Amino acid sequence: MNNPPMDGWVRLLRCIPAGTRGKARLGRLLMNRRFDSSPFTLWDNLGFRYELPDASEPIAFHLAIDGVYEPETLALILKQLKQGDVFVDVGANIGVFTIPAARCVGNNGRVIAAEASSDIFAYLTRNLEANGASQVITVNSAICDFKGTARFYPAPKHKFGMGSLGAQFGAKPIEVPATTLDEVLEEARIGHVDLLKVDVEGFELGVFKGAHGLLTGARPPLVVFEFCDWAEARVPNARIGAAQRLLLSYGYLIWRLTDFLRGHRPLREPLESNYAMLVASRQ
Repeated sequence: MNNPPMDGWVRLLRCIPAGTRGKARLGRLLMNRRFDSSPFTLWDNLGFRYELPDASEPIAFHLAIDGVYEPETLALILKQLKQGDVFVDVGANIGVFTIPAARCVGNNGRVIAAEASSDIFAYLTRNLEANGASQVITVNSAICDFKGTARFYPAPKHKFGMGSLGAQFGAKPIEVPATTLDEVLEEARIGHVDLLKVDVEGFELGVFKGAHGLLTGARPPLVVFEFCDWAEARVPNARIGAAQRLLLSYGYLIWRLTDFLRGHRPLREPLESNYAMLVASRQ
């Protein structure tokens, strides 16, 4: 798949390595001149096309200036998945990991993409269609540890990647469907998962509780998930790091994503501060 022509400044910025000092500031200056707050479309470094709600949000911004969002998470997905595998993306947002994963697993593989926000879910479905990812099963529900409805707090357009079950941005909560991952897999008649990615703004614990059958079964998936201390602090009756402790109780070992990719040792203790992408594997 070939990229269409891009604005000259986008081509220039993508030639500069991600994280280079001053690149983000320059990128925001140029994007503020190029885009308003309306939805827009761009192509990533892999040739995938994305429609996005707002150019200033981190997912959109890094796709524009770097051609990739969270390159290490994407590198893990591309490294781990092969033709015929099963990938589950909980907190799929607009599909930046779902769509490359669908290419990896091919037509004989399976992909499930779950997104709680109906507004963002609309972007996800359009992006899947635009990229021909017809084998993806989409779920417009909050994935947690119960079935029914959940209170969901939408994020403003310039923070569209941060919709959450936790109160935020002064948003008025809305009711969204809720279900467990075990239930989703049973309905889809999927018996195992090779790779599970979870990013639900601090509520990963509920996802893992509702995936007890999957995570404790005979063919446990590799799990890549977000840890953020302030986000987990919003979870009722839960200690920061509880999602990690639950995985440890299931028999998993946990690494920082960068350490896992480099073959380093797992964490000795669960993280309780700051932010990290983590990888869990049950030996």
